[in-house]
Amino acid sequence: MVFVLIFRDFNPEIHDVYKVAELIYDVDYRTFEHVFKSKKEGIEAIKDRLTFDFAKEIDEDENDLFYVFFDDEDREEKEIIGMFNGGKGVQHSYFKDIVNQFKNLKFNHALALSKVSFMDSFVLVDVEEDDFYICELAICSNHRGKGYGKEALDQLIQLGKDLNCKRVVLDADFRNDGAYRLYSSKGFKVFNKKSFAFLGKKRGMRNMELILK
Repeated sequence: MVFVLIFRDFNPEIHDVYKVAELIYDVDYRTFEHVFKSKKEGIEAIKDRLTFDFAKEIDEDENDLFYVFFDDEDREEKEIIGMFNGGKGVQHSYFKDIVNQFKNLKFNHALALSKVSFMDSFVLVDVEEDDFYICELAICSNHRGKGYGKEALDQLIQLGKDLNCKRVVLDADFRNDGAYRLYSSKGFKVFNKKSFAFLGKKRGMRNMELILK
């Protein structure tokens, strides 16, 4: 199948926020299911966080990218194929994330999301200034197995090259062999492993890199 994915800046006033929240949940469902009572509650919390984050009237970091993408044949861009979050040298402030969540979300939602942020701080890759970081990359469940993931990854690697990055970095959960195989097939190598146990739950990541120059 030959296709091109069309990337668009995520805009909650235009795009389906619930769908994007569902994609984010699915990326890390193994963790979210331990901090939320149900998938529905988790998606609602993520949706509320997205709505707040993109409603803030502050100067945004131009390197902090959040895209949704569509099949090039979807001329009206109605069906989201997937989403990406990351950018050059981008690594979020976990403490700031936690503070903002408690300030702007329901307490139970803020508490659950803050547990995830807390665990992330121990296992996610350390991003350098010249790195292109793929923080989240997700494909809708009904579009998996069609090559969209590989195409999205190819385009993001090219974007890293266009931004003159030295490497592309990402994280592969110890429990997600499918993602690990995909990244490995594109030349990514494991350069570090991190794990952390919290409230009886263990979280671990393979920190992977693709050297560009």
